Amino acid sequence: YILINDITKLKKIVEQCKIKGIVAIDTETNSLNLEKANLVGISLSYNEDKSFYIPINHKDLESSKRLKDQLDEKKVLEQIQLICSDSSILKIGQNLKYDIRLLKKYKITFNSIDDTMLLSYALDNGLTRHGMDELSYRHLNHETIKYKDLVGSGKKQITFDYVPISEATKYAAEDALITLKLYNQLKPRLIKEKTSYIYEKIDKPLINVLSLMEEKGIKADSKYLRELSEEFFKESNKIEKSIFKITGKEFNIGSPKQLGEILFLEMKIKGGKKTKTGTYSTDSGILEELSLQGYEIAKLVLKWREVSKLRSTYTDALQDQIDVNTKRVHTSYATATTLTGRLSSNDPNLQNIPIRTEKGKKIRNAFITDNLNKLVSFDYSQIELRLAAEISKDKNFTQAFIDEIDIHASTAKEIFNLKNENITSDHRRKAKAINFGIIYGISPFGLAKQLKCSNTEAKQFIDSYFKRFPNIREYMQNIRKKLYEDGFVETLFGRRVYISFSDTKNQNLKLFAERQAINAPIQGTAADIIKLAMVNLENNFNGKEPKILLQVHDELLFEVEENKIDECIKKIRPIMENANLPMKPLNVKLKVDHGYAKNWAEAH
Repeated sequence: YILINDITKLKKIVEQCKIKGIVAIDTETNSLNLEKANLVGISLSYNEDKSFYIPINHKDLESSKRLKDQLDEKKVLEQIQLICSDSSILKIGQNLKYDIRLLKKYKITFNSIDDTMLLSYALDNGLTRHGMDELSYRHLNHETIKYKDLVGSGKKQITFDYVPISEATKYAAEDALITLKLYNQLKPRLIKEKTSYIYEKIDKPLINVLSLMEEKGIKADSKYLRELSEEFFKESNKIEKSIFKITGKEFNIGSPKQLGEILFLEMKIKGGKKTKTGTYSTDSGILEELSLQGYEIAKLVLKWREVSKLRSTYTDALQDQIDVNTKRVHTSYATATTLTGRLSSNDPNLQNIPIRTEKGKKIRNAFITDNLNKLVSFDYSQIELRLAAEISKDKNFTQAFIDEIDIHASTAKEIFNLKNENITSDHRRKAKAINFGIIYGISPFGLAKQLKCSNTEAKQFIDSYFKRFPNIREYMQNIRKKLYEDGFVETLFGRRVYISFSDTKNQNLKLFAERQAINAPIQGTAADIIKLAMVNLENNFNGKEPKILLQVHDELLFEVEENKIDECIKKIRPIMENANLPMKPLNVKLKVDHGYAKNWAEAH
């Protein structure tokens, strides 16, 4: 691990990178928040014998003054740009999206990249986590220097710019070297294990798409959020008073221990279950059960929790997460954390805002656009059910979509043996629960709980379903067989999903593994389709407007000039609806719904 604080030596390294045609690159910053982060140093490695660290902005812990014996930031960036913009030099990173976004703030652009985190995700999804530490230990049998060992934790934690340069050199240079070694092990496996399409055509090109989305962000109304916070605060106080009126005393509703004692000891409600710690469980399942039994306090506590969580997680937190310069919220998308290939949104998580509740809609009202623009939402309609029909090749299921019949009404008609005119909204609701429940591998017990019916009745519904759609049952049997033979299942695009616990003797874990296996090809294919659509859209618009702002499950949200909305709908919709398999269209056509408005809630 070699410290570089001489410009001549750095220029020689750049020359070597050109000769080798490959370099692992890693940046060190003073914050994980990209909007606030400043560059502290850069590490490079072009062969497995050595690695270099270039400190730029390290400071003295006592005086906060910039340390000497560091290269000038501008001069370093000039040399780094020579590497990053050169398409003949392959740049390798571990979660390279972070480094691309950071260096873009310094006007540095990347050409020709690879990402070890995404290589691991395409190859070993479900077998391991894909962070540097896990991959280093798994593939190289090497324990890396831990970040916390350098910066500490809690109140004494420092930012990386205060780490002594000698220690920073070992840590940062190790990162670049490990990244290069991982690349040399993982990249050759892509073609051998037939996962190159997933990596080359979906996951890797998505790096650029997500970088642009995160940088753009979405505008949020801080005044509206403050008012909504106040509204939620008043509502939670009102609910609190109603709870205290029932209990006859005040207590901390947010404390599971205190709540459990109130419910099961003082109020003597039956059915209390103790956890391993000896306290009574007050999870949502227990409270919902008590609510169904008619206990008003359980219903109120559930309501209080919902309002309190929405206030702390969204209306309060979002105010702090609006960037002071852009007036926008910049979420970060994790690309290698979910089993099915779905993206996850973090800091803030904009994917978990409730969509079907009035309060969730109120929060979505806070996401707005500028005067001359509108937010345009494109949402895949029933994509998982369409893919269940496609994957299972069930004729009846497929035909219902080809004929554009209401699939839930069609299922209700078959299962409950009804004529079209006799199908009620309740029948349709039950059929919808069955349709989605089946593709999630639901058990009669689980369905009974959802529909509030007996286990026998739920089993009859499932049996009737399989009579109507026999290939769905066959698909489920085949997927279980594949799971036990191979240990993994695949999406239609060939993304492998390794499932844990398939070989366990624990029956509950075994059933859980089977449910995951049944759902993963369906949900995973849906995730691949929307990611491929995002890549195709970016390629089509080539960095110009309209910009994708958010991806939330089956929805893409754009910001579009009002006078260009019709034109954009004509372009975007077919691209999304034709994000098909390589060289092969789907039998069941995808359908995309759209809407537009001045805020996200009304656009969806």
